[in-house]
Amino acid sequence: MSNVQPAVPDKNWLEPEELYLTRGDDCEIDRPLFQGDIFVDVLLPLLPKRPPVAGKVEIDFAESIVMVIPHPCQCYYGDKLRPYITVAPVTQVLDYENFGTDRTGRKDKFALPDLMMQKGEGHRSFVADFGKIVSVPQSYLQLSNRVACLSHMGLGLLAKRFIQFQSRVPSEMAQVMAFTQDQWHESFLMQAWVRRHRSLKGFTEWMRSETCIAGIADGVPIIPYGYVTSAPEELMQAINES
Repeated sequence: MSNVQPAVPDKNWLEPEELYLTRGDDCEIDRPLFQGDIFVDVLLPLLPKRPPVAGKVEIDFAESIVMVIPHPCQCYYGDKLRPYITVAPVTQVLDYENFGTDRTGRKDKFALPDLMMQKGEGHRSFVADFGKIVSVPQSYLQLSNRVACLSHMGLGLLAKRFIQFQSRVPSEMAQVMAFTQDQWHESFLMQAWVRRHRSLKGFTEWMRSETCIAGIADGVPIIPYGYVTSAPEELMQAINES
């Protein structure tokens, strides 16, 4: 049996310092929407428990906290957000005892410990509810209302738990993180593009077109998308100078 340890230890729980990239007032407005982002003041429909009759029906809406669930490729179509984004409602809980000692319980929930809405706010415990996911128009998710972004490890744990909830198929954090490493690095390039050009317009075309970039291939034209993980700093510099 091999004694080689994975680069990312497999975990069932992450403390806030590992779980989040940013929280509260530290969230940056120019970072584009991404998997695992948490938003406040999102209107969700309160559907009746009994099926309504066909035709026009009055439905109440409530301001809610939600977490973006899909892989980034299911959030974007090129430079644009897809018309609908799938989210999970987020609610406050007292503790996480029902997650079990090994933290594999409550597979329909994702723990969000110490989710701060703003600096100086006291620690509170929340969960995202996989059992109540719903798709909402992307216009419901305003970046000014984002209160947390998950880290890459946080995304790994999110995918691991969601896979277990949906299919009961076992997976490891390192495995699922490997499938999002390109998108994780790309998210910072997207943010740099927004800072430089004030929107994502043109980003996908630049990433998919041949161009010469200093420090990569000695001046030979390359496709930037193929170097997202291997040369992110060079791509970042190229964007900043574009």
